[in-house]
Amino acid sequence: MLGAHAAADGVRFAVWSGAAERIWLSLFDKKGMRETDRLEMRSDGDRIFSLSVAGLKAGQRYGLRADGAYAPERGLWFDPDKLLVDPYAIEIDGPYAYDARLGARRGEGGDTAPLVPKAFVASPPPPVRRKPLGLAPDGLIYELNVRAFTKLHPAIPEDIRGTVAALGHPAIIDHLLKLGVGAICAGAWPLVRSGQAAGRPLCHRDRRPLRL
Repeated sequence: MLGAHAAADGVRFAVWSGAAERIWLSLFDKKGMRETDRLEMRSDGDRIFSLSVAGLKAGQRYGLRADGAYAPERGLWFDPDKLLVDPYAIEIDGPYAYDARLGARRGEGGDTAPLVPKAFVASPPPPVRRKPLGLAPDGLIYELNVRAFTKLHPAIPEDIRGTVAALGHPAIIDHLLKLGVGAICAGAWPLVRSGQAAGRPLCHRDRRPLRL
């Protein structure tokens, strides 16, 4: 996993870079003003740099530094003096603010740590327990295409035919129940979240079936 992940014995940091040759982890004090340590991360050979630091806990402020080719004409601006915000961070300690020193050429702008927000190591989220699907023994899961299933149905109002909302129409529900269907897996788009549409559960793009 990329980002910072706290465990009982410390924190593991990991970041991906397609061009960096070296990456360091910069640790800061509780106010985020003083860099207390700079530790080099190790590459695993697949462009992922990682490091585990014992004794660290959630709430630790940190940033990253990277080195590699400096070739602006090719879009490469590596400079270890520039503190970087972890792109996988969940929380940072302040807003971004422009300063000309952030765009200075390599070796000319000095350490930018005072200008850049620091990332926090987040507390691990509580475990999520998934509820069982709850199908009856030998219950059927019906996989369907939303548009094709409802587009020409004569009992569905024309303004919702071919849409997700049509799956909640009583005519559709009654038909599925008569077939003995206990859950549907409906082809949906990313803008449709798992949950209720017209009062009936659908499934997400991950194809996880949900009970009628």
